[in-house]
Amino acid sequence: MEPYKCPVCGNTDIHSIGMLNGKLYCRRCISFKGEEVEHKTSYPKKAPIHLEYELFPEQKVLSDKLVENYKKGLDSLVFAVCGSPKTTNP
Repeated sequence: MEPYKCPVCGNTDIHSIGMLNGKLYCRRCISFKGEEVEHKTSYPKKAPIHLEYELFPEQKVLSDKLVENYKKGLDSLVFAVCGSPKTTNP
């Protein structure tokens, strides 16, 4: 039997190969379920940039940077603890 080679990532490591219902699959690509994933182009969603409420000074600085990145087509990720005022003033 020929060694299994993942059609998505090319993985051949036996420790990263699993079997389900008699079919081999790649554990490295488990989120793809071993299937080829098509590239999808995402288009910006229309969302209001103007807010109807005031932001805290720290929120305003971050908001301005996020809007700047959005206009440049850059992705942004904000790390903030649960319960922190990320969306509105309390």
